[in-house]
Amino acid sequence: MSNADLIVEILEREGVEVLFGFPNNRLFNSAASHSIRPLIARTERVAINMADAYTRMHNGQKIGVVAVQDGPGIEASFPAVAQAYGDNTPLLMLPGAHAPAMQNYDPQFIASRSFRDITKMAGLINDAKTIPRRFEMAFAALKNGKGGPVLLETAANLLWGKYPNDTPEPYTPPSAHRSMADPADVQQVLEQLLAAKRPVLVAGHGVLYAQAWSELRELAELLQIPVTTTLLGKSAFPEDHELSLGTSGRTITKAAGHFANESDFVLGVGTSFTINDFTARMPKDAVLGQITNAPADVAKCRPVSCAAIGDAKLVLQQLLDAARAALGNAGRAAATDTVADIAQLKKEFFDEWSERLLCDDAGPISPYRVIHEMNTLFDKSKTVITHDAGNPRDQLVPFYEALTPRGYLGWGKSTHLGSSLGIAMGAKLAKPDWLSVNFIGDAGFGQTANDFETAVRLKLPIMTVLVNNSVMGGYTAYMPDAVERYQASTLGGDYTAMAKAMGGYAERVEQASDVRAALARGIEKTQQGEAVLLEFITREEPVLAMANKWGM
Repeated sequence: MSNADLIVEILEREGVEVLFGFPNNRLFNSAASHSIRPLIARTERVAINMADAYTRMHNGQKIGVVAVQDGPGIEASFPAVAQAYGDNTPLLMLPGAHAPAMQNYDPQFIASRSFRDITKMAGLINDAKTIPRRFEMAFAALKNGKGGPVLLETAANLLWGKYPNDTPEPYTPPSAHRSMADPADVQQVLEQLLAAKRPVLVAGHGVLYAQAWSELRELAELLQIPVTTTLLGKSAFPEDHELSLGTSGRTITKAAGHFANESDFVLGVGTSFTINDFTARMPKDAVLGQITNAPADVAKCRPVSCAAIGDAKLVLQQLLDAARAALGNAGRAAATDTVADIAQLKKEFFDEWSERLLCDDAGPISPYRVIHEMNTLFDKSKTVITHDAGNPRDQLVPFYEALTPRGYLGWGKSTHLGSSLGIAMGAKLAKPDWLSVNFIGDAGFGQTANDFETAVRLKLPIMTVLVNNSVMGGYTAYMPDAVERYQASTLGGDYTAMAKAMGGYAERVEQASDVRAALARGIEKTQQGEAVLLEFITREEPVLAMANKWGM
């Protein structure tokens, strides 16, 4: 057998069903001759974004695998892998590599060397006999501990070559291992929760990967503690729940900001508390506790008063058991004042923003009106939506309520414009019976627009909601002179015509009163199997839902 066939058979043993990539790698042909479907995007970046979302929608139980060409293919992959690394997404990168005779000469690009800072593990395979063991190591890293990309580059001539004696070492898929926390640490966390007068739970991405949403909800209800989520954790807790504060990202709901600033103890579950421009930061005087499976994340950016290291699902169950032992099965009495405060803050928040959310003015549409219609129209039990970078993220996150785990794909410790298109495609592939939507601006869509053809060609009926204000929203504040003298933030383009030319269904919508009907038609067209682009002509909306103290 060829070495490429051996690798594909290993991927089959690991349950891999699709191989993402662009444009050329020997593994594509081997995959097609076996049981794995090759999916070719228009760019490496979008293929990686697809694999990223595919992994997330499966909560890491299925791993997105990407094959790219040596040289320019893997060089062009760096940004998307860096983004996956920032979000701790486990995905497997399988680039080709230069032949061994060329590897030690500058300026040849050696991925296993250059990608070490943005991968959990990076290796180079020059000896076919090491293939099984190297893949065991790779999948062990992907399945265990804190997530992140893994890279194995294989010399191109090796991929085309035959295995030395056709009897490779047997491949044994490594197991995924989870651990509970030290009971004493769990007890300390519980004691601080019970002693606090105004505790808050912050649910991160680790809750989703551990599939711990039921335990999280059970704990919140047992102890009557309000819950906010991080940007990546959005959808881990139903945002219509009476104890939900909504999401705390760069933009934030009024309830989340208020309770965080009033809280005397904040317990993060499955979150690193990483300080970043696009994630919520704790107020300076916050007392923090942490549940994480990554020891290196304990007190990484801020001191913590207690921590429990282990799998979020297992540790939450330990915490539940300890809480019932202390309080009885009924838990704490209903926190009617807290629930009433949350309800009032949510009402105030909506009322304060209703002029934009409900506006029906003539002329350019407010993007908040589009968000409101999506929020009230979509069947959230089987819809996944993702934002794009910049204003679309900051506008969507506080106002779109996620009710179902993985009903929202948040991303963005590194925020690459245009990523949402590939993410929507990967999500649709993972959940073919769900509506998959990406909410994107014209600047973002311009980055990856050619890959709308990928959705058409691969028969992935996503819905792209494009809010087009013909500028890079908010950039005037950064470069006022360039904007005034040279219109440096101005953009153009007829994206409706572009999407139609690529074979998709597209509409251009210019009146706020037409927004809801257009969205309904878009949903219907996706159900008929068409990739859809809805281009809403909007005004620039520089006003964002920022908290007063949160993030200081």
